[in-house]
Amino acid sequence: MADVPSKSESEAWQRAINKVRKCVVSIKYQRPYSFDTELCGIGEATGFVVDAERGLILTNRHVIGPGPFYGSIVFENNQELDVWPMYRDPVHDFGFLKFEPKSVKYMHLIAMELAPGLATVGTEIKVIGNDNGESGSILSGYISRVDRNTPVYRQYTDFNTCYYQANASASGGSSGSPVFNVDGVAVALQAGGIFNASTDYFLPLDAPLRALKQIQNGGEVKRGDIQTVFRLQPIFECQRLGLSGERENVFRETCPGLKDLVVADKVLPEGPSDGKLKAGDILIKINGKLITQFFCLNTVFDENVGQTVSVLVQRDGHDIEQDITVQDLSEITPCCFFSVDRTIFHDISYQVAHRYSLACRGVFVRLQFVAEYEQVCSATASHSG
Repeated sequence: MADVPSKSESEAWQRAINKVRKCVVSIKYQRPYSFDTELCGIGEATGFVVDAERGLILTNRHVIGPGPFYGSIVFENNQELDVWPMYRDPVHDFGFLKFEPKSVKYMHLIAMELAPGLATVGTEIKVIGNDNGESGSILSGYISRVDRNTPVYRQYTDFNTCYYQANASASGGSSGSPVFNVDGVAVALQAGGIFNASTDYFLPLDAPLRALKQIQNGGEVKRGDIQTVFRLQPIFECQRLGLSGERENVFRETCPGLKDLVVADKVLPEGPSDGKLKAGDILIKINGKLITQFFCLNTVFDENVGQTVSVLVQRDGHDIEQDITVQDLSEITPCCFFSVDRTIFHDISYQVAHRYSLACRGVFVRLQFVAEYEQVCSATASHSG
């Protein structure tokens, strides 16, 4: 027989739901041009207020897109306001929309707390969002994994992070929904799932929280990278790649319960790591700091934009240390385009280069009518919004 929640537990969840509902908004948007990895079109999604004073809403990058965006949000009291992009991450699946807080009437704005450290296997969660276009939908589940490699989609694909996994049965329109616990704080961001299955994928909130703090402090969100795609590999696979017993002991003693290590999966040609790293290199340390998770990796890169970092990897059982310059991701993220007839021209982005294993240079050409046809045929896409 299934466990019946106690009265106090049910009341706690009800308080959490009532609190979160006031933060959640439905998003209606239009992307008039196909740009980078995203297609033109209209859609619905979800977001939630993370800074009531500044009017900031957290949602997915694949909702905002990398190009022109027009959108509006609808609050719980059915008030509609225009929004515009404040920030969209060059790699990870999150971004911030901005609205005018003074225009909100008849309700008190509150912001949702971001608590990335509270997501653990077995955590009971709920998701409130615009599921299948039905605003205010409430879904439930349990986090089953916190170390999943990012899913691969037909268009935009996140990388150099891990995702959480749960079975909450979210569908289209849920993208950008807050994943929250019984205390009503966000522990993850709904990002995608599998069609015809109940599996959902959540983005950890470490990167969104770091970016939010930089925006709140009035600074620019600095993002760095070395043009290498890393993935998590089980330790037994790393042993086959040449992980030494000595290095394995250091990892296991430092992080008991560690099951995976960060391994280079793809090195882009002509990038900072070209000729220095290879696919299959096991990442050991950066600037002397042991790397056991993606958050440590991204933090080091973001804090050393334009600087040289010392990267220690193990290849075929041998330690190899390389000095690599961290590139500013804004340099390989296009911010404008040129349109002739129904054809779009813009610089090749890191996203496109990563997908096709190209150098981050040259011009990307997209025929608008082809993009429209692709949108009609993209029924297998796995993003939930």
